[in-house]
Amino acid sequence: MNTKKLGNFGEDLACEYLVEKGYKILGRNYAVGYGELDIICRKRWGVRNIFRRSIHFVEVKTIIASDGFSPEDRVDYAKQRKLRNLCQIWLNKNHFPQDIPYQIDVIGVSIESATHKANVHYFPNAVEGV
Repeated sequence: MNTKKLGNFGEDLACEYLVEKGYKILGRNYAVGYGELDIICRKRWGVRNIFRRSIHFVEVKTIIASDGFSPEDRVDYAKQRKLRNLCQIWLNKNHFPQDIPYQIDVIGVSIESATHKANVHYFPNAVEGV
């Protein structure tokens, strides 16, 4: 499986996971000249299934599992800074108010090479400084 297919597979699993947890997917693969936001979503809550005001930007990292390495480790400081900038661009382009709460989450997908079983790990609010 090439890296593009692996990434798409991981993003599909991440979307399924988020929907099962009560999120509504607002967008995927929002690309701007120097980067991309993998998943943009909102969380449902309460009896009426009202959406929370905050926006979740989810970075997905997918790897074939190996000892001692986690996919979420790939979201380093430079990537975090880029994600913060991309979020601001998306919010501005989509006419959200300056004060809307948002957070950047990370989903790591590890695929066992022998069994092809996927493990999804969700890290809410993983990027600080937003």
